[in-house]
Parts: sequence; structure tokens; C-alpha cells
Amino acid sequence: MKNRNLLQNIVVLAVVAVICVVTGRIYLGQLQNDVFYTGNPNITNVLKLSDYNPNLKGTYNDVEIYEFDSGVPGGKALIYGGTHTNEVGSMLNAVTYLENVKCEEGTLYIMVHANNSGYSHTQPLLGQANTMTFDLPDGTTRSFRIGTRISNPVHQWPDPNYHLNTSNRELKHEEIAEIRNLNRNHPGVEDGYLTEATCWAIYNFIQTEGIDFIYDGHEAGAESVTLVNTLVVHENAMPLGSTAVMNCVINNLPLKMEISGQTSYGLSHRGLGDNTDALCTLFETCNPAMGSYHDKMTEELFKEGVSGNYLAMHRAGLFPNSSDFDESGWPIEKRTAYHMSMSAEIINAFDTMYPDKPLKISGLPDAQDMIANGLESTLKSLA
Repeated sequence: MKNRNLLQNIVVLAVVAVICVVTGRIYLGQLQNDVFYTGNPNITNVLKLSDYNPNLKGTYNDVEIYEFDSGVPGGKALIYGGTHTNEVGSMLNAVTYLENVKCEEGTLYIMVHANNSGYSHTQPLLGQANTMTFDLPDGTTRSFRIGTRISNPVHQWPDPNYHLNTSNRELKHEEIAEIRNLNRNHPGVEDGYLTEATCWAIYNFIQTEGIDFIYDGHEAGAESVTLVNTLVVHENAMPLGSTAVMNCVINNLPLKMEISGQTSYGLSHRGLGDNTDALCTLFETCNPAMGSYHDKMTEELFKEGVSGNYLAMHRAGLFPNSSDFDESGWPIEKRTAYHMSMSAEIINAFDTMYPDKPLKISGLPDAQDMIANGLESTLKSLA
């Protein structure tokens, strides 16, 4: 009998060991940074966030900022994705700029992973896919991690029981974990928590480099009436935002604009808009994986954006006045194209409205071609 129990215990321990090895490999793989294509000859310099906050040196959030300096004095803009690392359309927009853009006048800065820590984990209990892969025409693949909205507690712990951040946002009760949300802690604290220090690095970068406008990319759930396909702007950026949105509408993109709420404490359009001279904008596309009624969190849901749950709820009229949702869903190439078009129109509007600060770009893919042919046709091979 004792031998039988011993054998059972050994089998159980062996199974546990196998599970630990398999899940451990997945976790360690999630900690590995994505590899980006940096062969764009128009990149003129690579900066680090720690250049603007030394407290980030050696941390997971000491990410690259890619500079595209035309050599012609003019306006300066920052376009970034990865604030919320499961909102993948914004990140792939930044990747598209990184791989293709050329700055003809002025200077453009691109940051792909604003909160790199968020890419190193996924939200517990969701069973969420942690990568998305694209098969390129040359037979190679490109893979990108999918994370969650907040920094990894492995990198920032413990969460305080109460916190009043520099934006006057109170973090308490159900908002405690928001101390790890990059878009709740602007303008940040130089020597604060990792997420606060990252916010402060972005703030100091804007101040040091004299950035004229920022574009912070996001995605929202398909039930959102006020956010999906919406450009949110600080009141100082209203003329710039309205001009860009009008140009998008003229080009048959169904986009709209909202003004930043006065109590949107800690969000980039409010926290940075109030504390810097930059014109601050934030744009949201529709990602069915973001909403409360999402389907199974598979790679296909993130990439194809097809949701039976949301389709049924929209057909039942449960989300009046929200974005259109049909059988085609909101595929990643469409969401990325919308981000690319919106950010490019802001650049064009800025160039027109501020002739003393010219800012011109070229080289981006055609948005309609991207939608028709997929990101596989625009992503660069690493081979």
C-alpha cells in the first residue's frame, strides 16, 4: 500500500513539474522583448527613455525612441503606441511608421512600446492569447506580444492602498491597480513607481525636445459610444484635431472628435496637455477584445476582430449610436490603417496651420491597400 501511495505521489509531482516547465517557458518567453525592423534608412538617432529619466536605466521600461530628423528646422511630433499593451492597433501603427516613414521637414519621434512592462504579462483568468503572428510573402513571420493594460507586478510591487498622483487622481478601492496604468499617471513622478517614472520620462522628453504635438494610440471595446473611432483632444488642440478629423471625414473615414474631460486626471490628453505646451491628442479604434462582452481571447479575435457576441448585441440594438459592427468585424489591418490615417492627417493639419513650424512626412503605405491586402503586405521581413 505504501509503495502504491509513493508511486501516486511521484506521478503527481512529475505532472506538476511538467506543468511548471511548460508554463515557465511561456512566461520567460513573454519577458523577451519584441524584435523590430530598424533598417529604415531615415532613422537619424535612437534615444532611450532613461536619457530623460535616469531612474529608468536598467529597468524594463527603458525603451527606445526613434528619431526622424529631416535636417530642415520645423515642427516636432511624438507618435507612440503601447500605452495599453493589449490595444494592438496602436502599437502596429507605430511599427508602420518606424519601418516606412521619412520626415521631409521638421522632426518626428516614434515610440512603439510606451509601457514595455505591460507586454511581459497578460491579465489573469482571461485565457488570453499572448502573441500575434503574421506570415510574410517571403516565407518568414513577424510576431508581436500581446500584453495587458497595466505594468507587470513583477516590475512594480506592491500597489499602495491609497495614492494621490501628480494629476490629482485618487487611486483607491477598485482603482488601486491603476498605479500601474500609464494612462492614469501623467505627468508622473521622476523618482516614483516604475509607471510614474515612465510617465515623467515622457513628460521630460516633451519638455526637453520641445515637442509640438503628441499622438497617443489606443483601442476600445465595441460597446463604446464615445470612444471608438474618436480623437480625444486637449482644449488647446481643438483647432488641430477638428481640422484633421474633418479631412478624414472628407476621405470617407467615419471619425469624430471629443474634448478632454476636465477631470480626466492622469490621462495623456489632460495630464500632459495641462502641464506641457504640446498639443495633446489620443485616438481610439474598435477592438472587440477590449470590451466587457468579448468572445474567447484568441489570437484570431485580436487579429480578425470578428465577434459573435458583439454582432448579436449590436443586431439586438443594445448599443445604439455606437460604431458600426457587422460580420466583417474590425480586423487589425483596418484598425492600424485608421490609426495611420488619423495620425498622418494631424501631421498634415499641423503643417498647414503652423507654417513657421513645417512638418512633412512621406513613405507611409496606402491605407486602402493595407486594408485590402493585410499587414502581411506592409510589414518588413527581419530576414
